[in-house]
This record gives sequence, C-alpha cells and structure tokens, in this order.
Amino acid sequence: MSEMTTVACAKVLGISARQVARLARAGELTVSRTVGGALLVDGASVHRLAKHGRHNGRPWAAATAWAALALLSGESVDWLDAAAISRLRHRLRASSAPELCWMTRRRAAVHRMRGWGKDEGLLHSGVSALRDPAMSELFDLTAVERGADGYVQARDFADLVTTLGLVEDRDGDVTVRVVADDSGYAVDHVPTAAVAVDLAESLDTRESAAGLRVLKDLLDAYRSDKTHPLRRVSRQLVR
Repeated sequence: MSEMTTVACAKVLGISARQVARLARAGELTVSRTVGGALLVDGASVHRLAKHGRHNGRPWAAATAWAALALLSGESVDWLDAAAISRLRHRLRASSAPELCWMTRRRAAVHRMRGWGKDEGLLHSGVSALRDPAMSELFDLTAVERGADGYVQARDFADLVTTLGLVEDRDGDVTVRVVADDSGYAVDHVPTAAVAVDLAESLDTRESAAGLRVLKDLLDAYRSDKTHPLRRVSRQLVR
C-alpha cells in the first residue's frame, strides 16, 4: 500500500496532523521515511488503525495490554499488583472485541520487513500461528504460507535481524512485533487472545472477522467466569 502524508492520514483517521505525528512517534503508525522533515507514513498501518475506529480511553501500556491478553487466555499474571489486576478485570468485563483491539495497540512495536524466507526466533502469531492445527481449527482458517508474523523481545531483536537477514521494508512479508523488555510478558509463548487481536487487525476480511469472533467468545467466557473451550485450548497450546 502507498505512502501517505500526515495530512492525508489525518483525513482518513479523523484527527489532526499533529495527532498523526504523535501516533507515529508512539509506534502505532509506521513511518516509511522522512522527506525534507516531513513524515511519510505507511498506508497499510493507517488503514489498520482506521479499521476498527477509535475508542474511549488511552491505549494501555504494554504491561497492562499483555496482562489483559493473558487473563483472557486463561493464564496467570504476576507482573501487576493486585489492585491493578482488579481494575483490569473490571475493564475487561465491560469491553467489546474492537475496544480490546484499540486498548492493546501498544503491546508491541510493529516492523514490516523482508529477509531470507526463514522465521526461526519468532514466536508465531497472526497467520503464522495458523500453522498449528489447533489454532487453524479454533479460528476456522486454513494455514497460509505467505510471509511470517511473530513476536520477539526487544533485547533479542538485533540478533534476530542479523540471523534472518532482515531489513525494513513497508512492502515486506515479515511482520516482527517487538515487545518491550519491561512489559512483564516473558515472550515465551503467544496467548490465544494475542493471536486473535493480531488477526483482527488484518486487512484480510476473513482473518479480521475470525479474530474478532474469537475475541468476542473469549470476552463472553470471561464475563461469565466459566472455563470456556477456547480458554482450555489456549492453556493446552502453551504447554
């Protein structure tokens, strides 16, 4: 997808050019390059942000975002205090799937890249997670071989770039999601809710619909305080 000026981005998102610049600095929009001091933004990142619209509230910090995704996936959270977890549980019970996508946007910094066609070192998410038969069945999507999508911890990013011969490329087919080292999340597996959010943000209609459906089911199960089949699958996948 083509590059866009901050003014063009602002029109699509319904915000000011200054707000676009702030979103770019926060890593929520991908900057393609700077020309004469002016930012050019990757159009795909703009349309991903616009896809589900803006919602009330500032997106959570990475530690809170990962805690939310872990709780929805039936996992324990040990990096937030009890009061913070209690507030988060209350917020989750009142959230919709699109709102959750918005609130967890800062879970990782997203890099579009190209490399040697390998993805060792990436924790598979999004379309790459569908290579697991259980995930493919859960989302009712067929595994695809296009590109790669996954997470890596910030301290391991440079080594990953070297190992896989990665270079920044807005048209690249490798999506690297870099998680801050102080997020609390160990980046040792990908919670099912995180896979769902990544798919929900896809520009592919079927993938997006599948991600939102699973997120809704996880939220419904969380609100009912029951051990939903989707959450059982999530725990089985991380063993």
